[in-house]
Amino acid sequence: MLKENDLNYLSTLGINKEKVDEQIDFLTGKVRPKVLKLIRPCTQNDGILPPEEVKVINSQSSEIPTGIHISRFIPSSGSATRMFSFDNFSDNSFKDLKLLPFFSDISTFCSNNNIDLDDILKTKNIQELKEILLGKSMLDFSSRPKALIDFHLIENIPVSPIEEFILNSSEDVTNTKVSFSIQEDFRNQFQSKLDHSPFFQEIDSKSLCNFIVQSKSTNSICIDSKGDLLRNENGEIYTHPSGHGSLIDGLNEIDADYVFINNIDNVSPKTRGIRYSVSNSLLNIAINTKNNFDMMIQRFVERNYKLLEPSINQLENVLGSQFKDKTIEEKVDIIIEILNKPVRVCGIVKDENSKGGKPFWVYDGKSESVQIVEESQVDFNDENQKKIWNTSTYFNPVEMVCCLRDFTGNKYNLKDFSEDSLRMIVKKNIKGKDSTFIELPGLWNGSMHYWHTTFVEIPSSSFTPVKNFTDLFLPIHQP
Repeated sequence: MLKENDLNYLSTLGINKEKVDEQIDFLTGKVRPKVLKLIRPCTQNDGILPPEEVKVINSQSSEIPTGIHISRFIPSSGSATRMFSFDNFSDNSFKDLKLLPFFSDISTFCSNNNIDLDDILKTKNIQELKEILLGKSMLDFSSRPKALIDFHLIENIPVSPIEEFILNSSEDVTNTKVSFSIQEDFRNQFQSKLDHSPFFQEIDSKSLCNFIVQSKSTNSICIDSKGDLLRNENGEIYTHPSGHGSLIDGLNEIDADYVFINNIDNVSPKTRGIRYSVSNSLLNIAINTKNNFDMMIQRFVERNYKLLEPSINQLENVLGSQFKDKTIEEKVDIIIEILNKPVRVCGIVKDENSKGGKPFWVYDGKSESVQIVEESQVDFNDENQKKIWNTSTYFNPVEMVCCLRDFTGNKYNLKDFSEDSLRMIVKKNIKGKDSTFIELPGLWNGSMHYWHTTFVEIPSSSFTPVKNFTDLFLPIHQP
């Protein structure tokens, strides 16, 4: 299946033979993906921090401690393909098109190319509108990075999500620097957007943000329906981006104590206030949680066994199998290892039929823990698992704070806390062929499987994503 020139080409991408063989075994079924067993959905006081405790923590933490370095990480490498689906578009939508912040781009393009836009709107010619917006020789919006599509108007000036996140961060008390994950192919487009932005003529955008390029070494090979490797026009093996799980490398690059993670499409000038409040609340809880873990770890590191004995005896009930035949010194080592892990605090909202991950108690074959679980990780052939999934009442809007340092102040290697077996096989039509490829464990799923996780309910009003361009017609996204 693999020739020497194939391996030579893949090595230029940073993909070695061992990795290729591993991917082939996974894609051909020799190695099966791990399936999480849902135990129950997380609820208030059972996996979700009670509101009264949230209130107490926030009342005690009005100011962010000095000396803490805070950053923000925004996965931004996705294209606008799904955003420009016309599934939600109807005849009534034609009258709203002028509400789009990029309508002037459409109008200018039509004018320059002798296209009668007024007639298209009047006759509600959806096919011609699709061609203008999506045609390769036209505006081709769907192939652009979603981060560069204008979402809103600020003082009548179109603004894209990347600009908006930088503007918001520049006005934060913490003045957080924003890291955007991007594909190398689009680097120039991202930089050009900022260089020509009217919002950064007096502000140096480079001091407020940086780009983390998604490495092709994390890409997956693809197999077609015949079991053959997919190749590009030059006969080289085609590799496909392996989902947002590959972004754990990007998060690992960030030198900060605490990092906010947000989706690029969940932004709006009208939710600026509520989201600022949510961010501060989650940060307070993250700092509080991290401090508590650090104090516990420090107690065990000091190894005053006489003082620790009651705590160790208490943990025997939970860690019985791990403690079996172990000396007290070995038991303390086990406890320190369990405690010394990255901390994350995840905001969750009431589920209103949203598509995405949900918070559950799960069993992974070794232990129970709370996790953000995606639909693709669940065995829906099992009626009980299906029932548990459907009883969840919360949703993951991707509003979280991550603590990247251990109790000594050193950075964790975040890849040490991933569960690689939680990779997923994805089916997709690529280059006109039905193909399968591998998605790495999701950034906030398997890539953070062994983190300490705290779920906190946040206001649903802070979640106003732009999943489809018709969402921009909604009042929350209008000036």
